[in-house]
Amino acid sequence: MANTNIDGVKETLAALCECWNRMDQPAIQELWDPEEAEPYFLPQEIKEPIIGWDKLAAYYANAKTRLDRCSMRVWDVNAKLAGPDLVVALYQMHWNGQIKGFDHLFGIDSRVTALFRKRDERWLICHYVEAPAAPMLHLQKYYASNVDQDFLSD
Repeated sequence: MANTNIDGVKETLAALCECWNRMDQPAIQELWDPEEAEPYFLPQEIKEPIIGWDKLAAYYANAKTRLDRCSMRVWDVNAKLAGPDLVVALYQMHWNGQIKGFDHLFGIDSRVTALFRKRDERWLICHYVEAPAAPMLHLQKYYASNVDQDFLSD
């Protein structure tokens, strides 16, 4: 894949992170392809997929009201052409949040696969799926974090 494709996808992902970091969830919808008839979105924290513009807008509006603050970052971005104007991306994501009604902060790592369509020299989201790691992987990470330092140096 030409570097311009992955660079364009990275620019869109950077804009996505900036929206979350400044608590501007409604602006995220501007990163979606407006010509997509029916966007598909599957965030990890909800049960049912979000299908369509009305449900997408409702999700972002609800997120804006539920959060006191949040941040997002991505890494290990891999992308390849799936068609002349379509790129599929696979990457890692971390999200932090302070959610109203909870007395603790949240932080989660997830894997994401997304489709981006090129419109006017921009790569815009048309399909987005978050895939959290299985509970066993979280448990293994927890166990590893509890190993005594002197045991690690042996």
